[in-house]
Amino acid sequence: MVLQEDVQRKFEMTQKLMEIYEWLLNMYLLDFYVDQQWDTLPESWCESLQAMDPEDMGTLLSGAPTKHMLPLSFLSLVKCAHTLSISRERNINCKPKNLEEFPQSEIGNNPKLKNLFLKHVKLKKRHEINLMAEIVNETAKISNCGAVLDFGSGLGHLMRVLSYKYDLHTMGIECQSQLTEQARTFDLELEYTARKHLSEELMSKLKRPTHLNLTLTSPEQLLQLPLTANITEYGLVGLHPCGDLGPLLLKHFVNCERVKFICIVGCCYMKLSCDSEPYGYPMSEYVKKLGSKLSYNSREIACHAIETYSERLLKGQYDYLKIHAFRAALEKVLVEHDPALKHSPVRSIKHSNTMTFESYCSAALSRLDVTLSDSAVCAGEAYLSQWRLVVLLYSLRLLLAPLAETLVLLDRMLYVLEHGLHCEIRPVFDPKISPRNHIIIGRRM
Repeated sequence: MVLQEDVQRKFEMTQKLMEIYEWLLNMYLLDFYVDQQWDTLPESWCESLQAMDPEDMGTLLSGAPTKHMLPLSFLSLVKCAHTLSISRERNINCKPKNLEEFPQSEIGNNPKLKNLFLKHVKLKKRHEINLMAEIVNETAKISNCGAVLDFGSGLGHLMRVLSYKYDLHTMGIECQSQLTEQARTFDLELEYTARKHLSEELMSKLKRPTHLNLTLTSPEQLLQLPLTANITEYGLVGLHPCGDLGPLLLKHFVNCERVKFICIVGCCYMKLSCDSEPYGYPMSEYVKKLGSKLSYNSREIACHAIETYSERLLKGQYDYLKIHAFRAALEKVLVEHDPALKHSPVRSIKHSNTMTFESYCSAALSRLDVTLSDSAVCAGEAYLSQWRLVVLLYSLRLLLAPLAETLVLLDRMLYVLEHGLHCEIRPVFDPKISPRNHIIIGRRM
């Protein structure tokens, strides 16, 4: 049982740490040379970190001990960041222990149809859908609820697993009509294949998903959905609902008795409304009273994949990160050429080992009416010798990324708990496959 006081205490400690290092989170890396960002770090940090290779920073990000002598203030930050962040390590015991109590349908039990749900689904999505479906099925059965509404249902891959494999009534809510039409086609394809192995009697018992086109903008719309006769009480499901959609679903869950449970995975925190209605952050009364704020930069960095990044650093696969130094050097050159060009929308260019700064500038500025002198390009190229410092500074910001996500997740958890409902957060997905790997599970007790 999660105690609300414990969640509040963890939130307060995390917020205090974030406030101390807000200056680091709010840096724009492209201003590295313009604002001389490296010199803004504590002097003791600069001296120690300059002696480190990116591989050593990868070690720190992964939580492993390092061979370097580092300042106590820096080591304290690393330790606190790892301790206070909600664990992102996949919980291998996330599957329900009593799966026999949650039987699958005839399609789910038929060995000839075990790969039926893999068609048209990419590997990353397969990983997410299989695990998400198990959690949703478990929660639905515990909640004595046989229907699910999937928001942002896309091509309907999750819905097909829930309907045809786990025998749940499902309705998908999707704003793009072309995705809905394709989802219906995929439903019929699946049934066509299943019919080759199942009797007509069994086929007649299958629950086909219902697809609905709708763009949600307010909680009131959720109360007016054209539900089918089989869907009176239901659970809410969202596999990476973007921006304010996640908070919108949570609000509907706590305010509508017909909603028996919710299973959502966060996404695109930078798109949350934070300064005006509908307030995607903060949601809970407790966090509102604390006056907690998360800047756009903090919410944006929270969406980055720290595990994949640190693994690449550890393996020495970081040459591609030189592009950050190229962009920062170009920013310095542009601002010196004309201050009005600051943060101009240049083209995004991938790094290659044969790329020169001159060729990078030519490609990046192809959409702007800007001509740089040869001397300006040469001056910018001189900055590239510091590219490792750019990588190290980005790594420092990424160290704090899980803390920013922790604040968002704890706020959502507190919001549900404040309404007297059960809530838990499970790290279900492999974070190297799906960086937003926590499922928020709420249900009426």
